Amino acid sequence: MSASLLNLSNVSAAYGKIEAVRQVSLEMQPGSIVTVIGANGAGKTTLLNAIMGVQPATGDMYFAGEDLSQMQIEARVANGLCLVPERRELFSSMSVEDNLILGAYRLGARAIATGLEEVFGRFARLKERRRQIAGTLSGGERQMLAMGRALMGQPRLLMLDEPSLGLAPRIVKDIFTIITDLRSSGVSILLVEQNARAALHVADYAYVMELGEITMQGHASQLSADPRVMESYLGLGGHG
Repeated sequence: MSASLLNLSNVSAAYGKIEAVRQVSLEMQPGSIVTVIGANGAGKTTLLNAIMGVQPATGDMYFAGEDLSQMQIEARVANGLCLVPERRELFSSMSVEDNLILGAYRLGARAIATGLEEVFGRFARLKERRRQIAGTLSGGERQMLAMGRALMGQPRLLMLDEPSLGLAPRIVKDIFTIITDLRSSGVSILLVEQNARAALHVADYAYVMELGEITMQGHASQLSADPRVMESYLGLGGHG
């Protein structure tokens, strides 16, 4: 288990009597991109929330060899786990730069300065708008800011919930290029997406989630060529 960055075994999570995630097992290695694809309502967001500690869950969850069930959310963040939620949850009345600084609240002034330099180097558009109020940004810029704020905390595992949601195709391409670049810089990524085509293109390994359960898994290139995946998620019907 120590070789894995993230190891889930028989994880379940429920809202009241409704079980949204059932007996999910998942593993990912350091330096990889793993994607979980599936239709809206499949349980993907609930799974990320369970890993982050936002949603109570049962089963075994280990991150970098440590038992997540014994960690509060703050400890998970300090240990290098970070979630960029679907709604991005920015501080709309604050500037771009202040939003970024909040992402590094645990760190010292030198680390914050270095983090800002790295984020602005990766997201040139954010540098141009560093004094702009976050609530006035476009959808693509807001997604970049949410990712940049997460990177300020120096995560080992960045969990992205539907990063392409509501964005124009050109911006989606930019976001997925950034995701690939992040892996090259040593950040591991767990990517939840309805845009299965884009997700499978950048991922190393993939899981298909349906009605709270993992129904298929394999190398992303294999799944993208699987007739069942092609029909359900890559066909003319769009992104599933």
